[in-house]
Amino acid sequence: DQIQQAAYSIIPENERGSLHRQIGYLILGDIPENQVDNLFFTAVSQLNKGKNQLEEDVERLFLQKLNLRAGERAMSLAAFSVAASYLRAGIDLFLNDHWEHHYDLSLQVYNLYAEAEYSICHFEEVGRVVGIVIKAAKSFQDKQRVYATLIKS
Repeated sequence: DQIQQAAYSIIPENERGSLHRQIGYLILGDIPENQVDNLFFTAVSQLNKGKNQLEEDVERLFLQKLNLRAGERAMSLAAFSVAASYLRAGIDLFLNDHWEHHYDLSLQVYNLYAEAEYSICHFEEVGRVVGIVIKAAKSFQDKQRVYATLIKS
């Protein structure tokens, strides 16, 4: 562990994000069938560490979708804190106009994030996220899932 930390410390800080991105894409492109879960989470975590190096909106959107997928997978494994962290990472990647340009993705990520936060008893955060969804959602049907999470909390 100390050797790994020492090796990491000699990599210039301004190059670390790019290195994490390269590692993430390499892992993502070569995941054996028998290790999909473990390596998928590792790949997404590496890509998240390199999120400051994102160059294009297409890449940002791809990483948001990966974080949603990782969040969904973690929720299915009852790893609610892990799910919340992936979903929060996806939310952090949104630009200010995301509700206009990526409405369905925004709705999915925020709804699932509220559920993950509910599952780990972070009710204040649930209330904050519910407020965002209620304000941004276009229809009552789009608000139903988040209302159900609010009622449970």
